[in-house]
Parts: sequence; C-alpha cells; structure tokens
Amino acid sequence: MRNALSGRWRGIAAALFSAVMLGWAPILAKLAYQAGADPTAVVILRTGLASLTLWVLYLIYPPWRRYLYIYPVGLLGCLAVGFTNAVGSVFYYLGLYRLDAAVAHLIYSMYPILVALMIRLNGEPIPTLTGLRMLLASVGLIFLLGRFHGAPDLFGVLLMLLSSGLYALHVVLSQRVLYEMPAQTLALYGLTAMAAFTPVAGWVLGNPRPPVPSDSLGPIFTMAVVLVFSRLGMFIGVKHLGGAQAALLTLAEILVTVSLAVGWLGERLTWIQWAGALLMVTSVILVIWESPRARAPRWRMPLLPPAD
Repeated sequence: MRNALSGRWRGIAAALFSAVMLGWAPILAKLAYQAGADPTAVVILRTGLASLTLWVLYLIYPPWRRYLYIYPVGLLGCLAVGFTNAVGSVFYYLGLYRLDAAVAHLIYSMYPILVALMIRLNGEPIPTLTGLRMLLASVGLIFLLGRFHGAPDLFGVLLMLLSSGLYALHVVLSQRVLYEMPAQTLALYGLTAMAAFTPVAGWVLGNPRPPVPSDSLGPIFTMAVVLVFSRLGMFIGVKHLGGAQAALLTLAEILVTVSLAVGWLGERLTWIQWAGALLMVTSVILVIWESPRARAPRWRMPLLPPAD
C-alpha cells in the first residue's frame, strides 16, 4: 500500500512538472516566430534536438543505459506513439502561428476530455471523481472559449483541435505501452520516432524549405530542453496514474501558458475566461482524492539485452 501511494505521488509530481515545462512551449514558439522562424522549422528542430539530447544523456549516464533495452512489440508501440505525436505537433505549431498563445493553448487543452472518452470507448471504467473532474474541466473550457477578443482564425482553431485529438490518442497509446516498459524507455524511443516522423509531416503539411533565422535559435534550443523534461515527466505520470488522471493534471500547464502570455506577450483574457481557468485548477486539485489505478499484467519479447 505504501509503495502504491509513493508511486502515485511520484506520478502526480511528474505530471505537474511536465505541465510546468509544457506551459513554456507556446511562449517560446511565439518568440521564435517573432524572430522570423517558420512553424515547420520550429517543430522539426526542437524535436530533433530533444531526441539527440536524450540519446547523449542515456549514453553518458551509466545508470540510464539499461533503458536502451526494448523488445519488438514495444518498439512498434513507441513508433505509434511517436507518429501520432509528430503529426499532432505539426498541427499544433501551425495553429499556434495563426492564434494568440493563450487562446491556442486553451483550445488545445481539451485533450484530457478526449483521453477519458477514448479510454472509456476502450472498455476501461471512469471513476466518479474522474468524471466530475472531466465535467469541471469541460465547463472551464467552455468559459475559456466563450469570449474572444474578436473573431478567432477558424482554420487555426481547427488545427488546434486536430492537434488536441492526436495528443489525446498519443496519451492513450502511451498508457498501453507503459504497461510493459519503463517511462524512460518510452521517452527515448517515442521521442526518437517523433523526431523521425516530424520532418516528413512538416514538409507535407507546412513549408518544405522553412527559414531558420539565427535570432530564433535560442528559443528553439530552449524548446528542445523543455520537450525532453516534459516527456519524461508526462510518461512517468501516465505510468503511475493512468492516462486520464495524468492528462487532467497537465491542465495546470494552462496557468503557466496564460500567465506568461498575459505577463510577457501582453495578451489579455476576460473575467469569464479567468473563471474558466479557475474551474480547471479545481479539476487539477481534486486529484488528491483520486484512488490509485490497478496495474495490468506485464509481458516481454526482448529485442536487446538489458545493459549492466
């Protein structure tokens, strides 16, 4: 029981840490855009640099070399996770280019609701408290989207909704893969697959020759660091809490993004939108009373032997 509670609190801390990291991403992207970077260049470079950073970290830090161990079915799962996240990321940064950072991220943040719906369709029950948290988050989202300063770019809104759906699918796939492997292994191979798929998706959906001004490299490099730590935290959270609870916790990233957008970029929200943000915070806080989820059985088909 003590181990279960310890793992649960570790998952909560990891998911909240991931939320803080993710909350910086749209702000840094806006800074890169202001410097003249193309959205396609931003998403390709930040993903490639993040993957390279993880490989260097795992290879030079001996205790983490054991996470290089993977098995065939698990590798296929990582490819699926990386592919859905890659396409969703391209949609996200193309949509962010057309919308204010706060509004874009608020639309994107409906993904926890989609995660819970996907899990329910897969036959996994949703606890009553989780349902209540979903309701609070949904009402909060309606409030947040209820009042725009002017009409939003509808194509940008569509891109953010598509990104939200793909990220939700990525979380659900991650939960399944994490039944059989450590979060650190999924973070490495999932992010590597994402780095491989992102250029293809970016060239198909965006600019085939995206400009990369030198002034934009600082924000892009910082985004790569944010991606590394946010993915590690998110996968650890999903492993210990499950996809729905971890996704609801990461709603805390809204506060980071909105606060930075208002305080740094000069964007503004109405009082109704602030009320929506408060409802989402309440949804996050209620995780304290959630029951730990049961773990599924483990199975393995080794591809590489575990490193010493």
